Amino acid sequence: MEKVLYKTLETDGLNIFYREAGDPAHPALLLMHGFPSSSHMFRRLLPALAREGYYAVAPDFPGFGYSSYPQADSFSYTFENIARIVAAFVEKMQLQKFALYLHDYGSTIGMRVALMHPEKITALIFQDGNSYEEGLGKEWDTTKAYWDNPTQENRDRLPEWLNAEGTRQQYLAGIPDEQLPLFSPDTWTLDWALMNRPGHIDAHFALFEDYRTNREYFPRFQAFFRQTQLPALVIWGRHDAYFNVAEAACYQRDLPDAEIHILDAGHKALESHFEEISALMINFLHRVLH
Repeated sequence: MEKVLYKTLETDGLNIFYREAGDPAHPALLLMHGFPSSSHMFRRLLPALAREGYYAVAPDFPGFGYSSYPQADSFSYTFENIARIVAAFVEKMQLQKFALYLHDYGSTIGMRVALMHPEKITALIFQDGNSYEEGLGKEWDTTKAYWDNPTQENRDRLPEWLNAEGTRQQYLAGIPDEQLPLFSPDTWTLDWALMNRPGHIDAHFALFEDYRTNREYFPRFQAFFRQTQLPALVIWGRHDAYFNVAEAACYQRDLPDAEIHILDAGHKALESHFEEISALMINFLHRVLH
């Protein structure tokens, strides 16, 4: 069993917690977690990648997991600011070249890092990660209305999700009943315990409000795909209740050679389909990074 190390790196005045596994001399991967998760979501993937000859690093974003969580009135909770801090973390870690694992919020954060440092990126792995408008299906209509016109009336129409049950549903929404026993409550219990700290809900709502700026970045992400033609693996859960499965095929518009795999899974597919995802990843990485 490969060891996973747990460390903290001071970056831009913040303590960024991260997990790493493997030999830094080996091909590297930077694993980008989603909402409301942390690097905890990669607890099984890190040693699996290290066993196969890769060096894997998974940071917690500011305001997530065990990294610093400054108050919303003293820190800019925007995707651009978090991407800037992740890019600074990458520099301090001396990651010269790396593949990106991109999930949920981590997808748009990681892609912003890729735009900052395209020369560093060796491959892209999307797991239910948003880069196309098709992923924001009808479930997002109320949210889009708020983004476009952030009135109190539109805010009142938003579903309640920044609570314990909303955190749980990030894992369980949409999945078939027979898959429910595959999900450990440790995940959403940890997520909610870390989210439910003084002032922290305000920080998460501020970041949610800023998600509208990611839509403005989608054309830039797509141009990056067309220009770089990086090897890409796209893995999606057909039961994803947050990012519509119709988005998975969109990647082949700009990356014709992208590999697309639709699993009988939900949004947090690593929890229920770790074996399938890790096998797909390792097969892909062995072909494109060696």
